[in-house]
Amino acid sequence: MFNVFVSYSTADLKHVYELREQIADKEVDVFIAEHSVLPSESLTQTITAAIKRCDLFILLWSSSAKDSNWVATELGMALQLKKQILPLKLEANLEPEGFIKDVKYIDVPRNGQLAYGQAQEVVNRAVSKKKRETESLNDALVFSGLALVVFWAVSQS
Repeated sequence: MFNVFVSYSTADLKHVYELREQIADKEVDVFIAEHSVLPSESLTQTITAAIKRCDLFILLWSSSAKDSNWVATELGMALQLKKQILPLKLEANLEPEGFIKDVKYIDVPRNGQLAYGQAQEVVNRAVSKKKRETESLNDALVFSGLALVVFWAVSQS
């Protein structure tokens, strides 16, 4: 399973739902705190665990997100964990700043609905890359296992 974490301000839920509709499928699990954290669960613990296991961190960047302590904390954690970050800029005159100002972003106001298709392309490429890496690791493990069997067989002679 490929895990995507979406960081956003609740003022931008419309964009969150449009994004989720575009990228979620049987291979992609999308973590959206609004729906992924159950009543009685710790927000901090659940969100922290989701960021740690995510393969891609998507930041929905807006004035509201810029002013959100939660978004700042989530982004800081993603940066610390060296997660791949995909910013989607939601407002025409608000450029990403700080540690994400040099990360190429998707401009939603300029690209409209195509922006979510671009996000889906990024997710699809990342899913394919993870599959290739997993297959390479599996091949290496199989080879190592065979080498151990041969070594054991030779040492028994």
